[in-house]
Amino acid sequence: MGKLYGPVMQMGFVVDNFEEPIKHWTEKLNVGPFFILEHLDLKYFHYKGNKSVIDFSVALSFSGNTQIELIKQHCDTPSIYNEYSNIKKGSLHHICRLTPNINNDIEMLESQGYQNVQAGETSDGGIKFAYLDIHENYGSILELAELAEENLAVTEAIKNASKNWDRKNSTIGIEEILT
Repeated sequence: MGKLYGPVMQMGFVVDNFEEPIKHWTEKLNVGPFFILEHLDLKYFHYKGNKSVIDFSVALSFSGNTQIELIKQHCDTPSIYNEYSNIKKGSLHHICRLTPNINNDIEMLESQGYQNVQAGETSDGGIKFAYLDIHENYGSILELAELAEENLAVTEAIKNASKNWDRKNSTIGIEEILT
């Protein structure tokens, strides 16, 4: 079977707040700066086949070519972030791989026994994501993400900002790198 998707490009962690984990990543691990995207706007979200509405934010940075994603859920909506598995908050939650055709890759993985546990799409259609599990949890969940060109450009801008980080600020507004 051919390769379905790209290399692992992200490690995702579910956190209760951003302050402490960002302090740890920036001060102890020299990873930064982080870009906080508050209350992501989704036009579609499902968890275990049930459509619903979720409120969450992410903080993003890079360590080399690997994106570090911190996820904070603001509501009690059932999701992979607040009730899936026995993954401890702050531990590795998922790895993410980019794909140019998320629907095709989901279908192929489902044929291999994976279950599409959670999926969504941003309101602007720029990001589609799905979390898949095979119930043989060998350490983390697999996320697939399909990004539109403008979102790939934002990801690259965050990566470049991380490469050139002067350690003066642990967080920077996303608008500062998009101008």
